[in-house]
Amino acid sequence: MLQPLVSIIIPTYNRASQIGETIDSVISQSYSNWECLIIDDGSSDYTEDLLDFYCKRNSKIKFYKRDSSPKGAPHCRNIGLDKAQGQFCIFLDSDDILLDFCLEERVKKTKIGEKNDFWVFPMYVKNTYGKYQLMEIPQKESYLEDFLKCKVHWQTMCTLWDINFVRSISGFKENYLRLNDPEIHIRAMVHSIRNYTVFWDSKPDSVYRPAILKVGTNLSFKYYQSLMLFIPDLSSLLKENSLSHLRHNLKGYLNDYLRESFRFISRQNNLRLFMVFYKNRILTFYQLLLLAIQYYLLLGFDVSAKKVRRGIHKLLEL
Repeated sequence: MLQPLVSIIIPTYNRASQIGETIDSVISQSYSNWECLIIDDGSSDYTEDLLDFYCKRNSKIKFYKRDSSPKGAPHCRNIGLDKAQGQFCIFLDSDDILLDFCLEERVKKTKIGEKNDFWVFPMYVKNTYGKYQLMEIPQKESYLEDFLKCKVHWQTMCTLWDINFVRSISGFKENYLRLNDPEIHIRAMVHSIRNYTVFWDSKPDSVYRPAILKVGTNLSFKYYQSLMLFIPDLSSLLKENSLSHLRHNLKGYLNDYLRESFRFISRQNNLRLFMVFYKNRILTFYQLLLLAIQYYLLLGFDVSAKKVRRGIHKLLEL
């Protein structure tokens, strides 16, 4: 029986020191019918020379340069999605690792039961000591509700997509600076209508290496800008699919933002963000009013960020 082709799509930017290990993990797969599409986002290191070397050694590896706007991993992923020839696809970051049995076991699982739109598998997280720790996926009645609450149980590489399905939902949102991963999975779960499988009890088959991100003005502003798009987009998505009763769960993203990021954003912009949550009926007027008053009063008295977070967290539980 002919093995289906799996397309591995990897965006990269100045990761020449790490992407080699990612590519090697693809090459070492026990499953042989794959292609690997790497899309460079304008690297200034030796990425091009390294990838030319890999392409000459293995014809399954294909290297492209982003030649249109916008800059960023989501657009690079969509370029790869457009060029992919596979029946299935997996999106990797340029420091992710696939264990050598990953593709073989995932393709086997696609043959169990009815045809799905996507399949999700557990992963390991590589900690600061270089050890692999299992990131458990809990067994849930509704993964959609958890993702709406900012409880994200898996990362990009955990999902095997039916390529026609992910194309039908237009791939990744290209104007988000952050939140790309939860957004596409929320959109996929809404459009799939439970036609997907989460193998929460399977053996992990990939390794996620979390980047060390220092919360500061730049990272926080990207989060703020993304939320300003993410919240209206998801509210509209839920409304269009008769799921408006779930939008209150999106308060989880406001809670997450208020843990650290709000401290690096101007008061005016924070108030704008609060209004976005209110206008999309995620906060009631009463919650908005109390949130705004508490936010301004606490900051006016120059109390600790921890006390601000504690007070706002209690408010959002109303």
